[in-house]
Amino acid sequence: MWIPYGLLGPLKAESAPETVRNSAEDTNEREFLVGFFVRNPVTQVWEVDILLNNGTHSETLNLHGRPAVMNLFPNDAGKLDEILYRIEACSAQQAVDACYAHVTTQLASWALRLGRGMAVAGWRVADLKHETRWRCVPFRPSALELKQPTLDQVPDTHRHLLHLYGEVRNATSPAWRLLNAMTILRAWRDRAEPFGSTDQRASEVGQSRREHLVTFETLMHSGAGSSASDLRDKPLAELVQRLEPVCRKVIRALEGERDAYSVPTRVEAAQLAEFANLADACAREVLTGELTLLQATEEAKRLEHV
Repeated sequence: MWIPYGLLGPLKAESAPETVRNSAEDTNEREFLVGFFVRNPVTQVWEVDILLNNGTHSETLNLHGRPAVMNLFPNDAGKLDEILYRIEACSAQQAVDACYAHVTTQLASWALRLGRGMAVAGWRVADLKHETRWRCVPFRPSALELKQPTLDQVPDTHRHLLHLYGEVRNATSPAWRLLNAMTILRAWRDRAEPFGSTDQRASEVGQSRREHLVTFETLMHSGAGSSASDLRDKPLAELVQRLEPVCRKVIRALEGERDAYSVPTRVEAAQLAEFANLADACAREVLTGELTLLQATEEAKRLEHV
């Protein structure tokens, strides 16, 4: 089963509905705790390679005009596994957004200084006044049974596509996932090789490629149900056209253009993950359709010679 990456979703309440309602209706500034779980994106372990030999570390900050206190907490091995902020805000989401920009920049700074990978894994929030708690962590799927352990019969002409899609699935960066998935989708849209040759061979035996649409299920499963709802039931070519400007911005940022990159907000980071998931899911559909068409073509040719 294909799963989306990088979708943390909305805050999930862990307190009684009455306290959640009281917190939502309160528009006054009050104290919140925002804790960010951190992980090593290479090992996927929920800790980073920072030792806190003296236990918890505390530091006073100013986050966009809001006074805050940042605390670093170690796990049993002494490694940093949570960064906790105490901050005044008018809502749980406002508190998360105020701290998110700081924690992502802080992790990037440590990554530069220490040469280790660091990323946010999820977060939790507490409204101290209303004693309300929320949590937001990624979905962890179960393992799947491998029913066909050997490599499928994939022509050499198509193996580079498999490796491209491997990059899409294995990368932790949504930007890199998006760029690789779009390479597959552009080649399919333009009938570049090997898609063009497959069409030619299929037509010789009366086979044809089925049309691919952006389905409601794909939009919802990828997390892009809101950000790309107008693409529902539209041809994949329209999805490629929609995502081209996003890819160009990513590439300009990689090339060092000054105005192309800015530190993403929580909302912007979430939207990029949604677009990467959408391109990923559609690239997978295109490739599985391509291999199915190849198999049908070969079978039709075999029957012609029986």
